[in-house]
Amino acid sequence: MQPKTSIESTLPAWTALICLALLHTLVDTCALLIAPLWPRLETIYGFGVAGLSIAFIAQSMPTSISQVVFGWLRDRRPAPIWLWLGPVIAALFLTSIGRVDQRMALFGILLFGGIGVGAFHPEAAVLAGRILPGQRTRGISLFMFGGSLGLGLGPILSGVIVTERGLPGLTLLTIPIAVLAVVLFKVGRLGNAADRLLSKSVNEPKSIPTFRETLEGRGGFAIVLLIACSLRLVPNMATDKILAFTLSQPKWGYTEAEIGMAQSVFLIAASVGMFFMVFRFRSGWEKAFMVGCPLLSIPLMAVLAWEDCPPWLLFSTLALSGMILWGTSPAMVSYAQQQFPKGAGLASALTMGMSWGIGGLIQAPVTSYFEKAGTPQMAFAACIPCLLASGLIAMAMPGSRTNPADAKPAPSESV
Repeated sequence: MQPKTSIESTLPAWTALICLALLHTLVDTCALLIAPLWPRLETIYGFGVAGLSIAFIAQSMPTSISQVVFGWLRDRRPAPIWLWLGPVIAALFLTSIGRVDQRMALFGILLFGGIGVGAFHPEAAVLAGRILPGQRTRGISLFMFGGSLGLGLGPILSGVIVTERGLPGLTLLTIPIAVLAVVLFKVGRLGNAADRLLSKSVNEPKSIPTFRETLEGRGGFAIVLLIACSLRLVPNMATDKILAFTLSQPKWGYTEAEIGMAQSVFLIAASVGMFFMVFRFRSGWEKAFMVGCPLLSIPLMAVLAWEDCPPWLLFSTLALSGMILWGTSPAMVSYAQQQFPKGAGLASALTMGMSWGIGGLIQAPVTSYFEKAGTPQMAFAACIPCLLASGLIAMAMPGSRTNPADAKPAPSESV
């Protein structure tokens, strides 16, 4: 009998992947705790159009920029410590929103909490893409499924707690999230898993690469990829904010708990989409998803922008758009890792971090403008040109590349 060579010799790969996905649930729960609270924060801090735009940017950009930094560092020197320390930092800061009463303090909390969220993602995404031999997109899909569960859970938890206990009540989540992060890291033996995969990976460079070597001299294509992904993600970044301001209007009169649940319709539907990606996605479909999904979402944005849209149609459309837009986003990450196998960490950071930040940067002034104009729901219509451009750009991009990480495993390495 041949000895096992994969991480199953100490722990089944699926167990490690599930622990990694649950860590993603924790960190993304922290990231979306603020989602149903925007109307309250707007009132507390007296945000105008500019102030509200800055607040949106303060929430999204630190996570995105830090992902690029940590992704680049990860390609030079992997550091599994961020798999537990990132969620702990996120929990410490992002549950403290109700403990400050100054704008700069709020921005500081969002800054450091966002860095914690960003530090986790590149290291975790690369591990998720390699932990199941020959099943990169499946591993990434399960990993991102865990994250989407967190994105759906965050608004619900936040809305219920703040409705019952006010903003300071969010600190009830700090210790449980931090402790659970450390427990999952230990139970999954994720440090050992990362070390084993690093030692046997054929893609890891033998020496520390330069930035140009990481991108394999294809910096122009990396920019095009970043633009396509960023435009696709504009509605993803805008939806929770648009819903918060729309549903808090007298016409709807939703409480923060109800707003959080409504936001979770979109995000939990994304989890369903990713669940199907885990079991039904086939390697080689990445580009088709990057082209088709933004274009299919255009009529859905038109329905969401309809101010007289009945509630049943609004929430049904939210669920469908969550499955199509967010649920298929693992294809972007897998595509980027295939295109840049020497820089998997940086590629993950571009498609899981920087593109989300730029998408948030684009939507911030648009959402703020329509909110102050008293028609926040119309911001959905502003997402349509972005989706159209994303799909058209993706059409012109090259197809998936085959690399050793996506090869079928040998019998002794089967999962």
